[in-house]
Amino acid sequence: MKGAGWREQGAVFQCGDNRLTGILALPDESAAVGVVLLVGGPQYRVGSHRQFTLLCRDLAAANIPSLRFDYSGMGDSEGDHREFYDVEEDLAAAIDALKLASGVTRVVLWGLCDAASTAMLYAHQHADVSGLVLLNPWVHGDEYSAKVKFSHYYRPLLKGRENWSRLISGEVDLFPAMKEFLGSSARTVAGLIGITSAAASRHSFVQQMLKGFGQFDNDSLIILSEDDLTAREFSSLVEGDKAWQGLVGRDGVQTVTIAGADHTFSSGTWMREVSNLTIEWIKQR
Repeated sequence: MKGAGWREQGAVFQCGDNRLTGILALPDESAAVGVVLLVGGPQYRVGSHRQFTLLCRDLAAANIPSLRFDYSGMGDSEGDHREFYDVEEDLAAAIDALKLASGVTRVVLWGLCDAASTAMLYAHQHADVSGLVLLNPWVHGDEYSAKVKFSHYYRPLLKGRENWSRLISGEVDLFPAMKEFLGSSARTVAGLIGITSAAASRHSFVQQMLKGFGQFDNDSLIILSEDDLTAREFSSLVEGDKAWQGLVGRDGVQTVTIAGADHTFSSGTWMREVSNLTIEWIKQR
């Protein structure tokens, strides 16, 4: 694929004993900073609704080179499948591959959902990473997920006569949500008074994300979807945790919410807004 002033080409690069595959989008005249696009899984480098493909082409048209690639064991890449919290070797190989192919000296990591979580976990380990673009970071945990799910999906059902009729008739069952909410609340309270470990109810990767993001000294752009459970879980975590509040509220971290957007920014309007926000933010660095 070629556009005005840019081209795409395949990339194969080594990661340990495995070869990883990806697509480079290279402008004829590159800026000093490029983008490594991390894939939230399980999926491959095209992305939902071809979002990753279209984003990288928009970046190239703005003179920003990029690499989107398949993790080990996914898409066309060799090796065994790895979880998002175990892809540091893949990430390091991709950064080196983009630098070698494009000549950039600085790299921005871009990720949606658990790919954003990956960026927060590992960005501080790479001196060449100068920024993060984080979309709807994945922080699922008992302390806040059930509460958010109840508020996001079930509370709206309590509004309006028609919805009450559906509840009374049994068409909508609130019991599963109430059970999950009460159960997670009980586990959290038990942890606070020492009956069980509160930390055990939150996936350990969230604490590692906090630590990693705290050690990352450069700027970050957080993009949240207004109509998305994952985004609301992240917001709920930040609102209820002073350590997260401090990191997200520090200088150099910008948070933007896209009105009406779903988790994958599935409409053309939302995808274009994400592209524009990303390009404008990178050009200001």
